[in-house]
Amino acid sequence: MTEFSKSRRQKFLDKNKCESYEYRFKKAIQSSLDALSSNEPMANGAHSRFRWRIACNELELLLLHYTAGQPIEELKAQLPDVIERFDVYIQHEVSPRSKNPPENVADTLEITQLDAYVYVFWLLALSRLLGHPEFIPTVIGWVDKTHKYNRGRDGLFENVVQALTGTHVEAPRVVLHAVPYRPLASATVRTPEERPALVKEFVDGWYKGMKPTYWHGAHTDGLYFGYWCLEAALVTVLWDIDDSSYRDNLVYPKDLVDYARQQQATARSADTPKPHISRKTGERCPHTGRWGVLESPGAFVQERMFREGDTFPDGIGRDGREGPVTWIVMGREDGGPTRIE
Repeated sequence: MTEFSKSRRQKFLDKNKCESYEYRFKKAIQSSLDALSSNEPMANGAHSRFRWRIACNELELLLLHYTAGQPIEELKAQLPDVIERFDVYIQHEVSPRSKNPPENVADTLEITQLDAYVYVFWLLALSRLLGHPEFIPTVIGWVDKTHKYNRGRDGLFENVVQALTGTHVEAPRVVLHAVPYRPLASATVRTPEERPALVKEFVDGWYKGMKPTYWHGAHTDGLYFGYWCLEAALVTVLWDIDDSSYRDNLVYPKDLVDYARQQQATARSADTPKPHISRKTGERCPHTGRWGVLESPGAFVQERMFREGDTFPDGIGRDGREGPVTWIVMGREDGGPTRIE
């Protein structure tokens, strides 16, 4: 087995195909950029089509890299470019609801369209799973450009947005694209015990339900970049769902889920105050350094230098009287940690 076969995350991709697809994506992006920078006259809507193509190809290229087994930290570094490309497109987009829409009204992020619905969920999922929460309001802002037609209509979308931002928009318990999203929507409102089975149902039926999308079947005839049920990954992380029953499904991006959970656990650990290393009167000093008797948080009533092995004496307590006290390390001479790890 080759190194590429070991690192790839889906079996449909080999090294030659990966290199070919990567080349074609990059070439398409560059040709679109060249067309936009030229002074040649263009047909109505051409600029918008080129910007849309650039954004889509950047997203597809990131997903191709994930499929090929690229490290998560490298994918994290690529996401800002993807968001920027979509942002440039949105800034120039004329709302398809306007009186004079562009020719490419299908190339939007209106979630009433399945391809757009999937894209929005993918972009939200990647922002959350790759540790770029700052992009979440940006993506939601794109959808809000046609707020009247997009918001408050899809229960799953609004539940996810609320979990991401804390902002609630009332919506009926219906899903714009019931196939295949109904089980996933149910998972966001049912009991914790019911959620794993519902997400598993969604993951199992996800690929078949994606048949209307432009990329379905690309592994046999098309520009394949991977089949990834990022929506399930996002809900799994946001609702802290046990994914053991579906994590080995071919389309479930378990590496992204594991990365997000690891980052989340690290952040929680960093936010949790750790107790200082301390010893009472009569106990031995474990580390050479400065020790003090705490008067109030951050303020010491007494400070002294102790050597390793010294016996801690009585000290002046918070009441101003001398007697048995608790000595707390303030700084170690060896530079070691002053808090229990």
